[in-house]
Amino acid sequence: MTGAEVDFDPADPASFESWVTENIRIADTDAGGHINNTALAAYVESGRVARLRAAMWDRNPGERWVIAHLDIDFRAEAKPPGEVRIGTRLMTMGTKSVTLAAGLFKDNICIATARSVMVFLNGTETAIIPDDVRDALSRD
Repeated sequence: MTGAEVDFDPADPASFESWVTENIRIADTDAGGHINNTALAAYVESGRVARLRAAMWDRNPGERWVIAHLDIDFRAEAKPPGEVRIGTRLMTMGTKSVTLAAGLFKDNICIATARSVMVFLNGTETAIIPDDVRDALSRD
């Protein structure tokens, strides 16, 4: 997969095969008791890291991903207690970067969707994504 975005609905849990679950902590809430925006960004990170690590488990220590862009669309309020399920999938893959989509769900309701652009590095320089990593990421 390169270039064009895959057509799917990030608010639909059926769009995702890669999942992680996070417990909602009181520290994740704002003064009104809602899950706050920084906690949602951390939940997106949990899903993104799990998805990328699955493709990178045996790589050299200098090879890594850094985030270049993150956008989050807030779709519904959510409060503790409970869990947030985070689905993550590949949207696009370029030569040196990937775009990942995420859907965040509490009680089967989509509370947020997100898009993360990740750049591949070898040391401190951008690098071409290795073929084996590309293959592993394409298995959505």
